[in-house]
Amino acid sequence: MEALQTFTPIIFIRTKGRLRANDGPRHDTRIVEAIARAHYWQGLLDDGRFASISDLARAEGLQPTTVARLLRLTRLAPDVIESVMAGEQPRRLTLYWLQRHDIPMTWGQQRVVLKALN
Repeated sequence: MEALQTFTPIIFIRTKGRLRANDGPRHDTRIVEAIARAHYWQGLLDDGRFASISDLARAEGLQPTTVARLLRLTRLAPDVIESVMAGEQPRRLTLYWLQRHDIPMTWGQQRVVLKALN
């Protein structure tokens, strides 16, 4: 009788100097938290609790530019947000990237830009 061999493909990736198995979706909690914070802040601005981004930034102890960069995340297409929540975002999409690059206004253009990050 011949021995049965089972192979499980494992891809190892290096994260923060450590080697780990890539075992499925990878949730970027920094992006998830930033999206949630941006929507919360936008709600505060919409409700009139803060008159401006500067007022909000002062209350949060942040620079207005930091708050403004994070508020841009509220423009992300719903399917882009869903992919981030599911851990299926493009591999090169990071919070740093989102803060340093302009996010297109139209959802179709967002999808094209983000697809290029795969």
